[in-house]
Amino acid sequence: MVSTFQQQDALAKLGYSELNPLQRKALAEGFLESPRTLVCAPTASGKTLLALLAMARHFAASSKPVFYVVPLRALASEKHREFKQSLASFGKTVGLSTGDFDSSSTELASFDVLIMTSEKLDSLLRHDKTWLERAGLFVFDEIHLLADGSRGATLEMVLTKIKRSECKILGLSATVANAGQLAQWLGAQLIQSDYRPTKLVIGLCDGERLHMEDGDVVNVSEPPASHLARMALAEKNGKGQALFFVATRPSTQAVAKQLAPVVRAQLTPEELAQCKVLSEKVLKALPVPTHQCRLLAECVAQGVAFHHAGCEGTQRALIEDAFKHSRCVKIIAATTTLAVGLDLPASWVVVRDIKRFSGSFSDYLTKMEVSQMCGRAGRPKFDSKGTAVLMCQPRELKSVRDKYVFGPLEDLYSQLSSEPILRFHALALVASGYAASFEKLFEFFHSTFYAHQYGEVEQLLSVVEKVVGQLKDMDFLRERKGQLLATPAGKRVAELYVDPLSAHGFIQSMAKPLDDFGFLMVLQRATESRPLLSVKRAEEQLLWDEWFARVPDDAADEESLQRYKSAKLLDAWITEQNEDAVLENLDVPPGVLHGRVKIQEWLAYAYSELAHLLNQSTALRVARPMRKRLQYGVKDELLPLIAMRGVGRVRARRLFDKGIRTREAAEALGEEKLKEMWKD
Repeated sequence: MVSTFQQQDALAKLGYSELNPLQRKALAEGFLESPRTLVCAPTASGKTLLALLAMARHFAASSKPVFYVVPLRALASEKHREFKQSLASFGKTVGLSTGDFDSSSTELASFDVLIMTSEKLDSLLRHDKTWLERAGLFVFDEIHLLADGSRGATLEMVLTKIKRSECKILGLSATVANAGQLAQWLGAQLIQSDYRPTKLVIGLCDGERLHMEDGDVVNVSEPPASHLARMALAEKNGKGQALFFVATRPSTQAVAKQLAPVVRAQLTPEELAQCKVLSEKVLKALPVPTHQCRLLAECVAQGVAFHHAGCEGTQRALIEDAFKHSRCVKIIAATTTLAVGLDLPASWVVVRDIKRFSGSFSDYLTKMEVSQMCGRAGRPKFDSKGTAVLMCQPRELKSVRDKYVFGPLEDLYSQLSSEPILRFHALALVASGYAASFEKLFEFFHSTFYAHQYGEVEQLLSVVEKVVGQLKDMDFLRERKGQLLATPAGKRVAELYVDPLSAHGFIQSMAKPLDDFGFLMVLQRATESRPLLSVKRAEEQLLWDEWFARVPDDAADEESLQRYKSAKLLDAWITEQNEDAVLENLDVPPGVLHGRVKIQEWLAYAYSELAHLLNQSTALRVARPMRKRLQYGVKDELLPLIAMRGVGRVRARRLFDKGIRTREAAEALGEEKLKEMWKD
């Protein structure tokens, strides 16, 4: 037991003098003494302090490390900065690991707190399951993302492994309808609260009027987004800020451009000066700014920004910092991905698009998704209330009110049922020693949230049996005397963290020689390359002509053009086209380009590792340099220069064009001469 004095001492070290209602409730219900706990409460209700107190309580009794697991890399970096400062007074070290999946990361053992994504934790446990014996406490932030279609299954698999161990678990969740079911599965104490540090006021805007939940109705006298922006900025004597959530990347840019004059008129001379400096930094984030960069810089100079996956990472970080800390950026127009994880509260939140286009029709977002966005409204240190406005058509007003204001939250549902997901994880369970037979494999899946939620798991186990058969056909698994064994290739595939189907395709492609572009085309068949770039009808004929000329031996199918265009994007990158040319020619913004390149670099590494294991020397000679070319975006001739510290694709090209072709020749020049050589 931790005494009251020790609790107060821990609070003081963390910089707090008192607890809020959620935190008092958690402590009163024995939160610190419970080995497994699930805390469900709204955004910004103080769950992070509970996690820090749980860590302090853990370290008072144990030297085993704490794992803090988050859904996104950006959130991991944010928590790393926060916890390094918060836990310094306890003498605890904090490590961050979100990158290389092909590593047991033994260097992490020296840290007291390890922050990582669920995918990185899954990778660690594939390489060395003894991490479960060495760990003391696992904290899962945003654990409700168990229901997320893209990352929920991996989170469920990791939780199942940990749940079957003796480790302590703390889950932090937004409010969910079936929290009791989730807590029961985890064997955890459930602590629920509806406490928010700022009151949340919901409004509905039908384009003609703004209907507030307290009964007030405001006539909208100008374009709705502009009117709502003025109202948001007027909060706190003109110090308000707002987040506008929209469905697509182009929409974020259009909204930011529309609101720029509105915001600029509200900025003080000091804020305008800050925005000008920020605008220059945004413009210099890339060696050659794209027209998207220039548009973003123009908007930022007026105190408004757009934020989406197509923005370069440095630009996103600059915008987030300016919104949260210097606060010269007053409005961010963002895609809904910003609603997950990142701590960016605002006075107002406007959800302009409450529908998502699925490819054939538009459907309403879930209440959970909208609640996550609305939860950003209200800055605890600055606002007494937060305002969230949902925009809709007049004819939709009643249905939107019924769904999002008065309707119930949806239940969380397991995502562990699709064949690709089960193929990916079944191989890992056998290869890393969690299940050495069908019996053990079935036993594991019987302990998942899926099994707990649905009871009947025959269909799931039928799919598991099917994918094991596929893995045996691929020669990644073998069965002997009732035991399942991973082949050397199967074990390596599991460690490399790629879909076995992707790896099998790689191995099959090694049977014939590949040129550089053919290698890129092989990578586009991988599951991890999805979604492929879309093809517009106007470019189809040109792409078909290029496809037949460049890859005539590649069998045509319904995805041929998408694969070809995706490979063409990578080819543009490794032949040193800059981001502006890529955006102009292929309509792919820098953030998307760099995101795809990172995935393809990893696939090229996986390909080379499998080629090495299988002694496929011809394939290896293509794969290894292609991985480096993808990493740096250069032609083959620059690889010797790019290996030098501080030399990127631009500097390497300048040196090469001035006759410096090798690393030795460059180093012989000396540092000062080198700097002169790589100038324009």
